[in-house]
Amino acid sequence: MVSAELLQELRGCIEERRIEHGIRLLERERERFEQIAPGLAGAGLAIGYLAEWVDLGFEDDGLLTSILARFDARSRQALPLSEYLHIRLAEALIAMRQEELPEALRHLNAVLALGDETSRSEISLIATLWKARSLRKAGEYRQALELTRQGMQMAAGLQLWPMKAVMQTLESWIVFQNGDAKEAVRILQEAENVLRDTDDYITLGNIQSAYGRIALREGRYDHALKYFELSIGYFKKRESLAGYLARSLTNMAQAKRFLALQLRRSMDARWERQRRTGQGTNGQNGSAKSGQLERMYDLLRSAQSDLAEAERIYRGAQNYHGAGNVDVNLAQIHLDLSNLEEAEQRAGEAFELGATKADYLLMCRARMVQASIANARFEDEIGEGEEDPSRFAQLAHDCAKEAIDYAERTQSRRLLAQAHICRGLTLVNGFFHESEAARACCDRAESYLGHDRHDALWQEIEILRERILHGGVEEPNLRAWSQGAVGNKSLQAVVAEFEELVIRKVWEHEGRKVARVAQRLAVSPKKVRRVLRHLGVLSEDR
Repeated sequence: MVSAELLQELRGCIEERRIEHGIRLLERERERFEQIAPGLAGAGLAIGYLAEWVDLGFEDDGLLTSILARFDARSRQALPLSEYLHIRLAEALIAMRQEELPEALRHLNAVLALGDETSRSEISLIATLWKARSLRKAGEYRQALELTRQGMQMAAGLQLWPMKAVMQTLESWIVFQNGDAKEAVRILQEAENVLRDTDDYITLGNIQSAYGRIALREGRYDHALKYFELSIGYFKKRESLAGYLARSLTNMAQAKRFLALQLRRSMDARWERQRRTGQGTNGQNGSAKSGQLERMYDLLRSAQSDLAEAERIYRGAQNYHGAGNVDVNLAQIHLDLSNLEEAEQRAGEAFELGATKADYLLMCRARMVQASIANARFEDEIGEGEEDPSRFAQLAHDCAKEAIDYAERTQSRRLLAQAHICRGLTLVNGFFHESEAARACCDRAESYLGHDRHDALWQEIEILRERILHGGVEEPNLRAWSQGAVGNKSLQAVVAEFEELVIRKVWEHEGRKVARVAQRLAVSPKKVRRVLRHLGVLSEDR
C-alpha cells in the first residue's frame, strides 16, 4: 500500500521542484506502486501522483499504463470523486504522451469540470497547466494563454511560487509567439530567478531553449546557438529527458542552417558588387570565398548531424510531431543543397506524419517546403522535353494554397505569414506572373509580423518584394530603371518615357477610352491623344 505520508512527500517535491529527490523516492518505492489495484485505499490518488512524476521525468517503463488497465469502469465507479479525477488526470497524460490531443483534452475538461466539487485544488492546477500545454501544441494560443494565466493565479493563491514559475515559461512562449519578445524575456528572467537553485532541469532547459528561439527570431544566430547548447546541457543531466534534448538539437540545427544562409547571402552580395563594378575576383578574394563556402557547408553538415541524432530519439519514442519537424528541417537543407529528390521525400514524410494526427502546424510546414521544391523544379526546368514544366508551377500553387488553409486552422501569426510568403513566391515564379496578387500576399504576411522584422522570415519578405519588383516587370525599360540602368538618358528623357508607358497601360486597362485615361490620371484628353499617337496605337483621326 502506498502510504499517505509517501504521497505527501512526493507532492511536496513537486511543489518545491525537488525533482531528483522525488525520482529517487519513487525508484525506492516502485514495488509499492506496482501493487496498486482496485480496492486499495488511496489508489486513485497514487496513480495521479505517479502520472505527474512521469511527466517530470520519472522512467516508469510502462508502469502507469499497466496500473490504469486494472481499473475497469466498474471499479472506477466505486472510487471517491477525488480519486476518480486523478485517474482521469493520468489518462490525460498517457494521451498527451501519445500525442492524442483531443483525447487528452477530453480527460482534462472532465477533471476541470468536476474539480470544483473536491477540496483538492492541486489537481485543478495540474489539469490547467496540462490543458494549456495541449492547446499551445495545437496552435490554440489565445485559450492557452488565458488558461496559463488562470493557473498562475491559482499557484500564487496557494503560494506555490515554483509552480507559478513553471507556468510562466509557458506564458512567455505564447507571448513570444504573439510577437512581444521583450515581454517574453522579462517573464523568462522572472521564472529563472525563482527556479535557478532547483534541479527542475526540464523547466530550466526550456527557459534556455526559449532564450535561443527568441535570439533566433531576432537574427542573432550565434547567440541562439549558445542558448541551445545550455539547454542541451540541462537535458543531458537525465536520460529520461531525451525528448527535450531532441527538440534542442532540432532548434540548434535550424540556427546553423540560418547561419549558412546568411553566409551565402553575404557571398552573393559581394559577387554582385564585383560584377557591377567590374572588379572580378583576385586570388585573395577567391581564397576568402572558398573559406566562406567551406564554412557554409560545415554548418549544413553539422545541422544534418544534429537532426540525425534528434530523429533517432524521436523515432525511438514514436514522437510523430518531433520526427515530422526533423523531416521538415532536413527537407529544407536538402533544398538549399539542390538535392530535390531527397527534399521531396522528407517533405512528403513530414506531411504524412502530420496527417495521421491532424497536426495542422506540421502539415502546413510540409506543404510550404513542397511548394518551394516544386518552384525550384520549375525554375530549373527539370523534366524539360519529357514533361511539361508548368505542372511544377501548378503543383507549387496547389501546395501553397493548402498551406494557407492549414495555417488558418491555427492561431500562429508567423505560420500565416510564412504561408502567404510561400504563395506570393509561387505567384511570381515565372509561370503565373501575377504580381498584384503576390504583392497582396506580401502585404498580408507583413501585417502578421508587425514589428518582428529581424530574422530569416523577414528576409523572405524582402526577397518576395524584390522578385515582385524585378520578376513581375515585363517592360524592359522598367526592369532596367529599377536596377538603376538608364544608359545615356537624362532624367527628363526617362520621365518622358515613363509617362508614355503609364498612359498606354492605363489606356489598355480602361478599355481604350481616352476620356477615362484623362480622368484617371488627371491630365487633358489632348495630351493623352498626343502620347498615344506618338506611340502609334491611336490613329490621327481620333
